[in-house]
Amino acid sequence: MWTTRLLILGLVGWLQPVHGYEVHRELMSWGVTHWGGLKRGSIYHGLKKLARDGDLAIDSVEKVDSRPARTTYRLTPQGGQAFFELLRDKLWGNAAATADFWVAWTFVTVLPHREAAAMLRNRAGLLRDYERGITAKLRATEDAPPGTHGYMPPHIVSSLETHVAKNRVDIEWCEVTARRIEAGELYEENPGLKVPDAERWKEHIGTMTDPDA
Repeated sequence: MWTTRLLILGLVGWLQPVHGYEVHRELMSWGVTHWGGLKRGSIYHGLKKLARDGDLAIDSVEKVDSRPARTTYRLTPQGGQAFFELLRDKLWGNAAATADFWVAWTFVTVLPHREAAAMLRNRAGLLRDYERGITAKLRATEDAPPGTHGYMPPHIVSSLETHVAKNRVDIEWCEVTARRIEAGELYEENPGLKVPDAERWKEHIGTMTDPDA
């Protein structure tokens, strides 16, 4: 699943070198089982598969007492390229007008301000195209009597009108957020995957409740 791949590659890139256990614990704290479609076991499975595929490299394997061995991972150049290709596909492509966008949005801070702002304006354009299509469909069927080819049941009309209303809120959010990013309000520009406070972040992960406890 692309969501597993994107989230793991992005998080490993941020925190590397990082234990698989830390990746699992952090992603679980994000609630990815609800909004990202990940299952608990899929994170460890994904780490191993990405290592086999060459997107991740095993940095070390630690064995302490009778506890399970902990594998530490790093992102390979291949994995970094794969991450950015997948990220930009979901942020810039047609998927940007779908719920897939919000998974990719997690890592928007790896993009330069100018690109992030342009991406949001592109998304606003895709959403406007979607809105125009729905609006045209509603207009084409509004006078169609029941039983005819163009008839649309009132409850379907109501749901489509709600989609249009939500769409307009989303478009406004894109435009406002693009301006805020350009103004440097949402994140400091630091293109790339490595974050300055990675070690402090990993220390915090160690204090969190075990998601499997």
